[in-house]
Amino acid sequence: MRFLSIILLMIAFESQSQSYTVIHIIGKIYDTQSGSYLAKGSKVSESANLKFETGGARAAVLGASRGRFVIQENSSSTSQSDAIYALSSVISPVRGRLSTRAGAINNALDFQKHFNESPVALVGDQYSVKVSSESYPITDQQFFFAQYQLGEENINKKLGGANGKLQIDINDFFSVDGKAIDPSKVSNVKLHYYDAGAGTSTFITDMNLSYISDEELESLTQQFPDDNTALLEVINAMYGKCSEAQLNEALGGL
Repeated sequence: MRFLSIILLMIAFESQSQSYTVIHIIGKIYDTQSGSYLAKGSKVSESANLKFETGGARAAVLGASRGRFVIQENSSSTSQSDAIYALSSVISPVRGRLSTRAGAINNALDFQKHFNESPVALVGDQYSVKVSSESYPITDQQFFFAQYQLGEENINKKLGGANGKLQIDINDFFSVDGKAIDPSKVSNVKLHYYDAGAGTSTFITDMNLSYISDEELESLTQQFPDDNTALLEVINAMYGKCSEAQLNEALGGL
């Protein structure tokens, strides 16, 4: 009986000491239990209470026996900046890879679903998506452009295209007058289609974009050096939609 009691105490102690290791962090999340901010390599107890101090803050964590998880405020969470959340209410398992569209974008609704229903991850040097040449021909006189806000200034960026694909040159997209800008300062991104012959500029959709720098990608790669599937799942969970082909191209450029 005494032996059984010892076993039960050991099990109880083990369950109480469960923790997660932070493998990647975006923004600032304060752990009120440890009195410190989450950082790469730090431990988070299951009993932790967290405060999200920056908008969109989130962390990827690894449980020794439980797999990969993401910590982030969910849609049902209060928007109060001083709110503190129990870890159990803001942690969820990393799901499998997101499916990607097989066909070309044909209309404005397709664009809205692709770019505005959930974040799209921009990684590497270029992002491209198939677009119907019949619905949206891309020529010198007909093309897409994006408009975004940088501080008080509105910036227009002509987007490339070839062979039925809309292309975003990521380095050019995040530059003004030839000088690189901080992607986090970009807001209110909108996609338009311009037809010079008709003299029309048509608003298509808002664009929900998330940028992954080479440094961030390298940091994530170090966590999963031989597992691109896990790397892709974490990117999809932390940043937004990213295809396997897009990731492989970005990794080839590191």
